[in-house]
Amino acid sequence: MKKVLALALAASLSIGLLAGCGGDQTAQTSGGDVQGSGSGAATELTLWLPIYQFGDGISDEEFWNAKLDAFEAENNCTVNLEILSWSDYATVIYTGMLSGAGEGPDVVYVTETYDLINAGLLAPLDEYITDEDREKYVFLDQGAYNSDGQLCTWPMMAGNPCVIYYNMDMLEAAGITELPTTWDEFFDVCVALKEANPDVWPFIQSWGATNGVSAMLASFWPFFFQAGGTVLDEEGNLNMDSEATLEALTFINKLKTEGIFDDSIVTMDDPNGKFVNGEAAIIINGTGNASTYTEKGINWQCSLGLEGSAGVATNFSVDSLAVASYCENKALAADLIKYITSAECMDDYHEQIYGMPSLTTDATYTEPEPFQSMYTNDADKMHVVPSFEGSASFMDQFQQNVQGMLMGQLTPEQVIEQTMTYYNEQIAS
Repeated sequence: MKKVLALALAASLSIGLLAGCGGDQTAQTSGGDVQGSGSGAATELTLWLPIYQFGDGISDEEFWNAKLDAFEAENNCTVNLEILSWSDYATVIYTGMLSGAGEGPDVVYVTETYDLINAGLLAPLDEYITDEDREKYVFLDQGAYNSDGQLCTWPMMAGNPCVIYYNMDMLEAAGITELPTTWDEFFDVCVALKEANPDVWPFIQSWGATNGVSAMLASFWPFFFQAGGTVLDEEGNLNMDSEATLEALTFINKLKTEGIFDDSIVTMDDPNGKFVNGEAAIIINGTGNASTYTEKGINWQCSLGLEGSAGVATNFSVDSLAVASYCENKALAADLIKYITSAECMDDYHEQIYGMPSLTTDATYTEPEPFQSMYTNDADKMHVVPSFEGSASFMDQFQQNVQGMLMGQLTPEQVIEQTMTYYNEQIAS
């Protein structure tokens, strides 16, 4: 039987993974795993997952109860399932895993990985990955790695890339018949929209968001990746003092100095509302917003992203499953992860609980167009913003300095210099 703990419902999907994993505590091989089959006694695993059923359908616990029955029977094991609220989720996970075996999970859904990995709480998974797995699991390479290049997390929820939405009625009224493909074309479209309707934002961003993570999500990272940016270097160090950062900031600043943005851009915290209400013609936002735009009667089209100096790119979210370093049967835990993320489970999960792109090549669930084609043809153009030391504080400082740039107080170069000085002096260990 599965023991189920259903905690209160709360917020939403988070953004970002990928960092370094290490510590002496993580390295146990399958040879050291405790097997449950030798004595015939059932092995127990504790599984922590967050709530994702926000509608009126089958609950998360009911869904996973039914799915886990088959895994338990096949593997002579018991899976103790706990469904957690999103409230302070990352903190709850970290605290629980610090408690160790018997208190924390054996298999856990992770959103922020830096602290978990740095504390040696996540076990490397490479020895449990087969060549067949690498062929079948589409987003496997987007998990989080340790400093030795070992995979520490296995993607479970991958998707919601930031794409560019266009209000086609506004574009057509301005005489624009084709979507722009490059930064220069995009700027020209914004100019034309401004001239045709000065009372509407040609393009809108969220530099007044309540935190830097939210501000940078759709306002900075897509341009950064289009300019060829990499958040971390090969050694896992922050790599934001780069030409890509300068290129992206220079373009964003141009939108302000050339009148595409007005002064209120630094306090803008609801660009989505402006787009929905017909007060903005273009917005970058996640694919999950498309149904809302359709329901509001917006005649929209979208593209994955613009072509910068490094090509077309954007950012997307990857949350994953991981095995605790203290887990006594890591091989079985890895098998549980493979089962959870298999088409057998995820096709139904995406239909009944929460729609996201399919994880495996044998899956049958498909996203609505044009998004399914993006995942099928352009997955290599989608990039994860990794978790790194002090990432939230860094992004808060970056946002504040960009606001200064948009108010004419800082140059793009000064934004980089001052943000990196703050990071190196106040955050980096």
